[in-house]
Amino acid sequence: MKISIITINYNNADGLKKTIESVVHQSFKDIEYIVIDGGSWDGSTEIIKEYSNQINYYVSEKDEGIYNAMNKGIIKSNGDYLLFLNSGDYFVHNNIIETFIDGIDDYDIIYGDEIRFYGNGKVFQKTYPDLLSFSFVAFFGGLPHQATLIKKKLFLELGLYDENLKIISDWKFFMLAIFKKQCKYLHKSLFVVYYNYEGISSKFIELSFSERDTFLKEEFPNFIPEKFVIENYRNNINYYYKLLIIRILRNLKLVKNIY
Repeated sequence: MKISIITINYNNADGLKKTIESVVHQSFKDIEYIVIDGGSWDGSTEIIKEYSNQINYYVSEKDEGIYNAMNKGIIKSNGDYLLFLNSGDYFVHNNIIETFIDGIDDYDIIYGDEIRFYGNGKVFQKTYPDLLSFSFVAFFGGLPHQATLIKKKLFLELGLYDENLKIISDWKFFMLAIFKKQCKYLHKSLFVVYYNYEGISSKFIELSFSERDTFLKEEFPNFIPEKFVIENYRNNINYYYKLLIIRILRNLKLVKNIY
């Protein structure tokens, strides 16, 4: 089994170096490593050249966005499975790929868990369920592409990432693969990567929601009412949570009663 790991980068030299080192030091050796750089000028290309003998393919040129860059990597890949590890993200340890692929059968998608880290030093462990319900993938974020192996032939059957979308094309791909194609998937309960949560998807939340709504209305219109039920549930939970916090603060006499 060959694994193609694809890293896209643009002017993130420090993050890129950490990402590359986490790949080239993996104990699993049948890795094809592809780096797609968007024409950086911050020293990223020098780092790529420093590791060029351990990178199977790289290019540094202007692209049309993150999904155009990811598609370039897909086209150049020769692995049985693909994993997208963007610059700034890195594997939890040097044996994780070997552990991750151990014992897997003929699955289309294999996904693990991730550790999110923020610029302020905050860390959050994000785990995923074994059973992927429609509501979870559609309304609660989907799968982590940086901790997911995708069979190459799935891209040949479904097509590449939609470059018309700015934020959620990888999510759209998972939605179509899991709920339209009914592909075979497996969750492995282990942390695979440290994921830099300061990235584009976390910054452009409003655009992400807009793109998701448009896609759902086009491909899964019957599930739109479920979205409103979930949003109402969330609002109620937040409301009662705030009431609880206020009650606790009052008991501690940290806030005054308001009449």
